[in-house]
Formats: sequence, structure tokens, C-alpha cells
Amino acid sequence: MAVLIRNACLMQENIKTARPYLRVFPEPEQVFADPVERHAKHLLPCVSVALSAVNPAWEGWIHMVLPVEPLDGYVGECSPDYHNEYFAPNWLAFRQTESGHYQLLGDFRFFMLENMADEEWIAARSRLKTHYALQYRAFRETRDIYRRTGVLHSALFCGEAEARDLAAETPVSILTQLGGGAPGGNWCDSEGVKVDESDPDAVVPIGPNGERFEFIASVTGYDFMASGTTTLLFYHPESRVALLTFDWT
Repeated sequence: MAVLIRNACLMQENIKTARPYLRVFPEPEQVFADPVERHAKHLLPCVSVALSAVNPAWEGWIHMVLPVEPLDGYVGECSPDYHNEYFAPNWLAFRQTESGHYQLLGDFRFFMLENMADEEWIAARSRLKTHYALQYRAFRETRDIYRRTGVLHSALFCGEAEARDLAAETPVSILTQLGGGAPGGNWCDSEGVKVDESDPDAVVPIGPNGERFEFIASVTGYDFMASGTTTLLFYHPESRVALLTFDWT
């Protein structure tokens, strides 16, 4: 595990073992505000991070969650009626309540599964429900293996649990990066949220009122569920907004 200092903040890379400042696979009730079940239908909580691990002046916990969608393209790409200043293709956000729980900062119909009740969507809905089922299954298997072994084994190998030789697998990172600056990537080209790329090693999302978000952590999505990509979590402590984006290649 590499440890670097950047902008007076401690940056850690490739954290593969439990730490006091991490809660791996927290329960949905620890992460989401009401309605907990509706949040958990579309969002899988993989790691909670003590904010003091990023900035000693901060208190409480923040949560890395992974959207079950998309099946194709970007999350939110096909639901423009439910976009806002934080909800756009490849972006979504939460407001933290006083208790630290996540409240979705948009309409749940941002997720396509909420928009497929009409008859014309029968075939697409069936495909998407199959995708959801695969994501849930891989996530549960990965969570159960972690709780049994204490290390994370990639969800890419899920589906054949009885045949897996975990001793022959190399554990993967719980977090690929914690603290420091967010590296640039394809996520910077996503429309809807402005970014400051003046420092390519510390790219900063800019909120609707000019607020500058701070990078918290990143994970590899497909290490936790059947499909996903590098997921980046940002935070603005004054507004208590947690912002997620996804670096698809």
C-alpha cells in the first residue's frame, strides 16, 4: 500500500485490509435515510469512510455506494426529465442528514427501472431486471466472502462460489485511493457538472453555486458487483453533499 502526501492531506492507495476508519459492507440502514428500501433497491453500499481519515477537522462518516445501473451507457442517461444540478448522465448526489445518512438529491425516477411501467418497455424492463438480479447476486457473494475471510475478492469471479479457490486468488483493493487529489479521466467529460481541470492530478467538481468539492475516495466497481467501473466520491462539507461519478473506459 503506497502512502503519499498531497496538498497537506494524507493520500493512501490500494487499501486491501480492514482499517479502524473503514466500515466495509455496511448495512443499508447505516447508510440511507428513509425510504431505506428504495435507496437500497438502486444503490449498493460497499464502504463507509470516517471523514477524519481525509481531513482531521471533519467528523462523522461518508459512504461509498454503487448504483446497480447502468446496463448500457451512463447511469441517468435515459432519464433527462429527472436531471438537476447534481443529477446528470454519469453523476448523482446525496445530502447527508444530521445523522449522517444519505438522502437522494433527486427523483428516484432518475433510475431507468423506475421508468419502465408502460407496455412498450416490457422487453427492456426484463433485461434490466435480469441485470439487477446479477448485480445483487454478485454483491451478496462478494460481501459474504469478505465477512468470512476479511479480504476482498473480486466480484468478477462470482457465480461459481463452490468452485472458487480463494487461496489461489489475489485479493483486490477495498479502496483504490483515499484522500489526496482526484486524477483526471473520462469522467471529466461527463456533461451536467462542471469540473476544474487546471491540475490534472487534482480535478475538482464545481457545484451549482461555485462550491468546490473535495475528493474522498475511489473504488473499482466490478470488484464489488457483477459490472461497474472506477467510482469517485467527492464531498462538500458546508452543504453536506456527497457527489459520485464514474470513470468508464
